[in-house]
Amino acid sequence: MIMIYLCAEFLNPKKKFMKKNVYLLSFLAMSLLIGCDDNNDNKNDGQSSNNITITSDQSTLNQRLDLTNSGVISIENGSLTGKATENSNTSFPLVQIAEVKPPVDANGRTLQASHVTVNGNYAYVSYIMRGDAYSGAIDVIDVSDPYKPKLVASALIPNTDITSLTFSGSNLIIGAAKDVDKDPLLTNNPAIVLNMELSSGMLTDKFKANYLESRVTTDVAANVSNYFAVTGDNGSLFKLSSSTKEITGKVAVADLRSIALTSDKVVTLSGTKGVNIYNQSTLALQKSFTTSTDVSGAKRTMDIDGTKLFVSEGPNGLGVYDINSGSKLQSIAIATAGEDNVTNAVSFNDGYAFVANGALGLNVYQSATQLNLLGSVGIAGSSNYVKSSGNYIYVASGTGGLKIIKMEKPNTTFANCTSYSIYNQGKDLILNSNDIKSYQGATAINSAIINSNAVLTHCGSITVQNSLILNSGGTFNMTGSLSQGKYQQSNPTELIINNNAHLQVEGSVVIWGDLRLNSGAKINFIGNNSSITIYGKVTKGSNVTITGTYKDTENKLK
Repeated sequence: MIMIYLCAEFLNPKKKFMKKNVYLLSFLAMSLLIGCDDNNDNKNDGQSSNNITITSDQSTLNQRLDLTNSGVISIENGSLTGKATENSNTSFPLVQIAEVKPPVDANGRTLQASHVTVNGNYAYVSYIMRGDAYSGAIDVIDVSDPYKPKLVASALIPNTDITSLTFSGSNLIIGAAKDVDKDPLLTNNPAIVLNMELSSGMLTDKFKANYLESRVTTDVAANVSNYFAVTGDNGSLFKLSSSTKEITGKVAVADLRSIALTSDKVVTLSGTKGVNIYNQSTLALQKSFTTSTDVSGAKRTMDIDGTKLFVSEGPNGLGVYDINSGSKLQSIAIATAGEDNVTNAVSFNDGYAFVANGALGLNVYQSATQLNLLGSVGIAGSSNYVKSSGNYIYVASGTGGLKIIKMEKPNTTFANCTSYSIYNQGKDLILNSNDIKSYQGATAINSAIINSNAVLTHCGSITVQNSLILNSGGTFNMTGSLSQGKYQQSNPTELIINNNAHLQVEGSVVIWGDLRLNSGAKINFIGNNSSITIYGKVTKGSNVTITGTYKDTENKLK
């Protein structure tokens, strides 16, 4: 365990900070007002007001990784059910690779995920305490192995809610709110921003704290030279130098919720004033336009794609605006009215918009002239925050922790497959005896049956949510990636290879359920870089043949 202290040398007690009261924004589906009321339990917790405890012990951290709901999931065009329907989307394969349980603080209180930022192979997750008490944490998750994320470090930060994270160079910028009764340098307003140096991506004890106005720093953003913070209600937009770590500019704006950057602009979102766009160098106001008025004290986010600005607008859904003119390009209403059915957050990545809609789950849109709904991701729980980066989608669900979802994108174009068509045959792929079918690209299906002497060839990425069965004499030529099944279900999903059926693998296979190799089954691995991961049990009959060079990550085929 490493003890880190926010010592006086990292602070500037002589600097005068103007204090204004604001509401601390919650990260629930609806808002919670977090005040600075006295809390006897928090006052007598016996912890130093400034210490941070970092845990890097892998056996301890592994206990918070949960694979219970891991495996292939689907996008449904109907309600969020977690089960495939006739309207399942077949072109956007997804796999939930893990859930990270929220940390428990030194007083035994479960925290809730509030924000995610990504830098390289590391995802950083922030946590807050629901209610009046202040308590927070930061997790560091390594996703360098596509199907085996690792929680590699976790910092408990007493008396401080960690609301938002971003990067400035190799430093982690941390938006937070700290209990004023636990820090003599705070008087009325808990809002702070920390600039923490990282060592090879890991948290360190080297950081600078700046006290801001208001009760909470609601969001942070950064570029190479500067980082920015916004505080809520009667707060402000702050600009800080990455080199000196001092405040170099400030603009007062009411009820700030979120901040985003372009190459030369700073964009802020206010729940009552709408969007303001500033010159990044001078903070001179360039443009402002209204959005729908939001409920008080609720977390909202924005994201940018070119000239399009995506704005989460709570009970009013998602708004898409032209960032130059301010005109509204599209409005996506909440499908079903309800207290917890609100658009909390939006994240844009590689042509897709991911929208966290509280109790309604996570919606996925494909971007064209307009956003087109693909459907809802088949996961349970409330979606309070979403961040997509690379091939991953990170969904924060309050005390439910963090869900890590992988998008199964084809990682290359196979020259010998360019003549193949994109799959469009519905949620169940069934090849009758002697059928020959070839497909390429990204394919997501519910189940597959390859009957006697039929041949299926697939190049790219394919997910099969339930059973995959190769009947006698059937062949599945798989190039790219295959993910199949669900992890440890009461009725296990199976990949079944029957007598004289043949699975040919050139790439990676992940079987979340069980593998049954009946008598005479054959698996052949092509090339030198193929792999297979099997989380369930393997049953082998007689005369099973497994050939080729491959990596058996779980040592299940031996």
